[in-house]
Amino acid sequence: MSSDTGSSPSRDWSSLMTNRCEPDSGSASGLQIADPSASAVLQTVLGLRSQDLATYEAVGSQPGASTKELATDLDRDRSNVNRSLTRLNEAVLVCRQRRLLDGGGYFYAYFAEPGEVVMDRLSEALDQWIAAASSTIKTHQWDDGIVHSG
Repeated sequence: MSSDTGSSPSRDWSSLMTNRCEPDSGSASGLQIADPSASAVLQTVLGLRSQDLATYEAVGSQPGASTKELATDLDRDRSNVNRSLTRLNEAVLVCRQRRLLDGGGYFYAYFAEPGEVVMDRLSEALDQWIAAASSTIKTHQWDDGIVHSG
């Protein structure tokens, strides 16, 4: 390591010792935000899981399918598919209709909600999510890159 102290002007390192960044004059407006996929929106805003989305796609491609039929198609246990269907029903992305069997008993047939119903539900949920996220941002302490619960 060379220590050339010849004609170099002395440097003031005190500003670097404060461990703070200088704010950009452009603020956060220069951030590059990626467009989220439909899956990312459903997962983030409605709290759905990847297996829920796979179930949703299966319901959309097989209107009127039963839990058993969907489980066979998805190669998943019926109880797991049923949990996904419950979450999708609560999110108002699918509906179910009770169907009577000829020999007695019944099963539920599942249908994907129409696109306009899904869009309305997602818009409403997104508004709620934004309000909650904004509140989280305001109530958390953001120091030194570490997130603290507030």
